[in-house]
Amino acid sequence: MIAILISFIIITLVNVLAYIWAYKKQSDHLTDISYSLCFIVVTLYFLMAYGDLTLGRLVLASMVILWGLRLGGFLFYRIHKMGKDARFDAFRGDAMGFLKFWLLQSISISIIILPVLFGLLAKDLTIHIFAAILWIVGWVLQSVADWQKFTFRSQNPSNSFINNGLFTYVRHPNYTGEVLIWVSIFWYVSSILSGWEWIAMISPIWIIVLLVKISGIPLIEEANQKKYKGNLAFAEYTKKTWRLIPFLY
Repeated sequence: MIAILISFIIITLVNVLAYIWAYKKQSDHLTDISYSLCFIVVTLYFLMAYGDLTLGRLVLASMVILWGLRLGGFLFYRIHKMGKDARFDAFRGDAMGFLKFWLLQSISISIIILPVLFGLLAKDLTIHIFAAILWIVGWVLQSVADWQKFTFRSQNPSNSFINNGLFTYVRHPNYTGEVLIWVSIFWYVSSILSGWEWIAMISPIWIIVLLVKISGIPLIEEANQKKYKGNLAFAEYTKKTWRLIPFLY
């Protein structure tokens, strides 16, 4: 429990500092990168502060850090090109409303990172080769999907929709990769979990709930339905593709 509290304090500190800068500057440039930074900072802290640098711990830490660096770097580059994130237009100027977002982000990160904490605290964590392979699949899938979508939007009119590459089969392949990444991280540490530590299972479950029910797919799907209303090509595209996982959802 102490580890969870320490993690939450670090995560909240990073988010509050980012909030102060973002609100003062009325900028979205730190919004996404702070998310990735929280994972990287907490992972490095627990890697260095608890236990020896064993191969099993190093691989687990690398899974999180590589994911965070890639995602944070991409999102920072994207927001630099976009200028702002329209999602925050409604409350970016409201100090308390904007702060709520950052605090909710702190809670969400604290839930998602649970398996990483328990894995790095374990003395006998070993390499789980199949979980590592699944992580690689998820990381590559997310990376390729993010770049395909960004490139498409940069080269095509705003009223067009992407339906090539990975998006030929799944409408949100970047989210598919995200799910695989966190399922694989939980799987990687599952062998050392005992007793109440199994609450770490909530991590991949929370990711799936967020993407499927709350802030991911529903918002994008709703926006696309409005944007492409009456577009027969888009209607046909949605009929023949899956949202997240082929043959399942």
